[in-house]
Amino acid sequence: MTIASKIIYQWQVLLLAISIFTRLPVPADLPYSEDRKNESYKFSPLVGLLVGCLSALVYSLSAQLWPQSVAVVLSMIASIYMTGAFHEDGFADTCDGFGGGFTPLRKLEIMKDSRVGAYALIGMVLVLLLKYVSLSELHQVPLALMIAHTLSRSVAVSFIYSHGYVRQSEQSKLNIAHSPSRNNDRLVLLLISLLSLSLLPSLGLAVALVGVLLLARFGFGRWLHAQIGGYTGDALGAIQQLSELLCYLFLLYWLS
Repeated sequence: MTIASKIIYQWQVLLLAISIFTRLPVPADLPYSEDRKNESYKFSPLVGLLVGCLSALVYSLSAQLWPQSVAVVLSMIASIYMTGAFHEDGFADTCDGFGGGFTPLRKLEIMKDSRVGAYALIGMVLVLLLKYVSLSELHQVPLALMIAHTLSRSVAVSFIYSHGYVRQSEQSKLNIAHSPSRNNDRLVLLLISLLSLSLLPSLGLAVALVGVLLLARFGFGRWLHAQIGGYTGDALGAIQQLSELLCYLFLLYWLS
């Protein structure tokens, strides 16, 4: 395979990741295969950076016309619309499953139920409220959006390469049971994360944020193992949402 064909292939894999994780348009004739789909997960943080940049653009334009609180809500609406509430839906299902089930099997059954329960509703209200309040108090909202959307997806996707997938059904939202644990995929994930960290104003702040997210990742791993013995697509959505919120809270503490 020539260098040009490798670049084209990786570009197509990136576009596939965009089509999986967002509603943003991609070419209709984009090549698809299970291997390409599995490989596309390494670009999830880059998709997050794209979502973060577009959300930051919506915020910046809105802030010229309305108060910061209104601009924050509009940026949140934009990010949810762009992703089709993909991660929010996973968080809601996880709240219902982990809150309403008493055994791992029952938790997984509840998570597949399309109905929305009290745990999902309460969890989503609280998470969205915390996001809104945190961003409304921040002085550097565009930076926070780009950093949080990128790193939160890095944390979530990293579980594919370190933990076991607990669903074997082909009907799950993300059929990631057979995702390859390739070293080059991990490297791409790491490089994209480092790229986003370079946006922060100081090295010390970047190191501190990485430390907090690694500690949170350890806690998430223990949490998933105790609840269902591994991860599902919904659980990764929940981790993305919680990691995104954690980034906002961290930046609010250090930058305000």
